[in-house]
Amino acid sequence: MNKIKSAVALFLITVLILGVCFMCAVSFSYGSEGKTFNSIVNMMSKDTYLGNMLADGLVDNYVGGSYSAVYYPEGVISAQEHADNLAGLLEAVEEAEGEEAETRQKAYDDYEAKYAEHGSVYLDKEVACDDDGAVTEEFEAEIEEVYTLLRARLEKIREEGVRLERRDDYTFGITLPDYSGSAAIMLNYFSYTGNVVMGYGSDADSATKLTPADGESVRDYIKGISSGTGATGVSYVAIEFTKKGRELVASWTADATSSSAVTLFFYVGEHSVISLSAQEVINEGTIYASGSGSSAFTESTAKATAVALETALFTAQPETALTIGNAVRTPAAFGDLAYVLILAAFGALIVGMAVFFIIRYRALAAAHLYTFVIWLLTMILLVWGIPMLHFGLDAIAAILLSGTLLCVADVTVFEAVRKEYAAGKTVSAAIKAGYKKCLLPAIDLHAVLALFAVIAFAISLTELQVFALTLLIGVALSALSTIAVSRFHWVALMSFAKDKAAFCNFRKEVREDD
Repeated sequence: MNKIKSAVALFLITVLILGVCFMCAVSFSYGSEGKTFNSIVNMMSKDTYLGNMLADGLVDNYVGGSYSAVYYPEGVISAQEHADNLAGLLEAVEEAEGEEAETRQKAYDDYEAKYAEHGSVYLDKEVACDDDGAVTEEFEAEIEEVYTLLRARLEKIREEGVRLERRDDYTFGITLPDYSGSAAIMLNYFSYTGNVVMGYGSDADSATKLTPADGESVRDYIKGISSGTGATGVSYVAIEFTKKGRELVASWTADATSSSAVTLFFYVGEHSVISLSAQEVINEGTIYASGSGSSAFTESTAKATAVALETALFTAQPETALTIGNAVRTPAAFGDLAYVLILAAFGALIVGMAVFFIIRYRALAAAHLYTFVIWLLTMILLVWGIPMLHFGLDAIAAILLSGTLLCVADVTVFEAVRKEYAAGKTVSAAIKAGYKKCLLPAIDLHAVLALFAVIAFAISLTELQVFALTLLIGVALSALSTIAVSRFHWVALMSFAKDKAAFCNFRKEVREDD
């Protein structure tokens, strides 16, 4: 490769690296409205075990830790609530006299007889049991529908730290990661049961609601619901309408003006989850709701809202309502500074790697460093872009392992070329011979690790699957980088050197005559 082609290629690569680095690492506000450009590292899903004390600075949408709560279906109460209610009724009995005491005693007896104990919860016999006190099949089926709905919602979140467990057969423990302090809001939205309802008016309580004709449902009007975050950092819920739905919304907003706005409402059951003010007719196939002021969506609340609506639209809805027990926040298991310290450790390791390569290979170190930075940026983009992946201990371990593999592979090749040059070959010939000798061993090593990652992914649970998939991606990129990218950078950079051996810090072997 001649100098001109090398210069152009390296210039373009450098500009691309700087641009991607900026996108990955830099967040900033702009414009008179204080809009925010969020870096990719900022927007990455992160492990709830890694706390971030600098939540308003370095990574402003990540807090760390999680919120947990218990959902109680209609007809199910906790043993504590049952005991507290009985204690209150008993106290009322003890304070009353005469006929009032008899009335309150009857209320106490009726309440005590109303519930049947089941483990650490109590079941309302009128709701859950038959005449013999046995739990009915209908109630059991309702509980299964609740579980199916909750599982569908949590599976769509695809975040580390999301948990769903059944307790006492009839209650559900929910754990959600705490992003921007919005986990409590998400817990509330996920407890909503019922079908999606559309309406319009001046407020949610008095709004005129859509009543589908016989043989129709709201799915004849709404095609799909999703969420996203734009390049400016604004998060939104996107509602896609069918032709009939688009015509309906246009008719609802036909008289909307800036001075007489019409508000569209979207409910899950009786709960309003989106309100969108229209100041002109809306005749679009998709509308985007982002909220405003304190009600503006974050990435997490937009996702929670979209998931609540989407599952209410496409998943069978139980008739029973859900009540939320007290939410409890669990702090990040590895401390509030864990995320910041991990980033600092990554930086220290990269600096140490750079120092080693510079001391050992002088200018040739630039070929490896160009390759490593491209590899690392690609890994960041993929961990951010693949919904299943997140930045946590499992992904960190995979990135470190595959990054180490890349470094070892490059050192192995560099040393093989050094030996070929020391044996008497020219630098160009030594590069060809060194890569040829290392090709099969490098492929074998990468193939073994790739096979391990595939097997681990196939047989493991979610947490280990994140490690396995991240490792598989890292190993594949490492193989490509070692075989092709590092060699390209080596040849391109070396084209500017007058003394190619000095560029690589190579020396010929000196043999003494016998």
